[in-house]
Amino acid sequence: MSNQILLKETYFRVLFKRENVVKNFFLKLFIGSTSFCRLIIEVFIRRNMGKRYFNLSAAFFTALFLVIVPMLPMVFPVFLNSYYAPTFWGTIKEYWIWYLFIAVFIFFSYLRYKDIKHIKALFDFNHFSLSSGEILPFYWQLKFRGKPFTPRTLEIFIEPLPFFIGGILIMILGQKLLGALFVFSAIVYCISYARAYALGDEFMLDKIDNRICNEEIARTFVTDEPTGRGFRFYGDKPNSKKAREDIYEDMVDDDFEFTEVD
Repeated sequence: MSNQILLKETYFRVLFKRENVVKNFFLKLFIGSTSFCRLIIEVFIRRNMGKRYFNLSAAFFTALFLVIVPMLPMVFPVFLNSYYAPTFWGTIKEYWIWYLFIAVFIFFSYLRYKDIKHIKALFDFNHFSLSSGEILPFYWQLKFRGKPFTPRTLEIFIEPLPFFIGGILIMILGQKLLGALFVFSAIVYCISYARAYALGDEFMLDKIDNRICNEEIARTFVTDEPTGRGFRFYGDKPNSKKAREDIYEDMVDDDFEFTEVD
């Protein structure tokens, strides 16, 4: 008979863990689509990304997509603003700064590839394969009122800020397509990292709430002592204390050790 691993359904998971299916669906869809915009920025401001986080082929596909964007009116007339039909070389000439940026993007993507090229082993315990890379030392030196920025502030606001401001300036100078790309990528970069930190906060809150639940349920369920810290047990309890103790063992995590709280 094959061994089966059973997940214990703790009281916290069953009653308090809320799941918004619609919200989670759109969040996963958004997070999955942010890699394109984050990559456009990260190749310039990050170093030593993880092997499974940065992929050179993904960078080339991103560059290929950017190459095609200005040429869409040649294929789909719906994108035309007038009856003027652009030509291939005419498009290259008009968007030469756009294509110059693509060339620079490919060059920096190759540099990011060289950062991880030296990692030969598939299973390397010295490198986190999903690392989003190291923040440039320049950002760590920035201060506000004499205090350095936290990693959270750096990643959410400071890193994408130059691209956002630069994108607006580029749009004012007439390169609307490239400027819009920078502004949109900066906004997505900001939102995606804000969401990543929010998920980290939720993970920590779950751990804290789960521990509070485990500690308080020993009082409220087994001994009928008054609860504290906002926790409340919902439902009727067996009259037998022995039955309560037996059930309690199945209501908390296996690795949880009850300790008295002052």
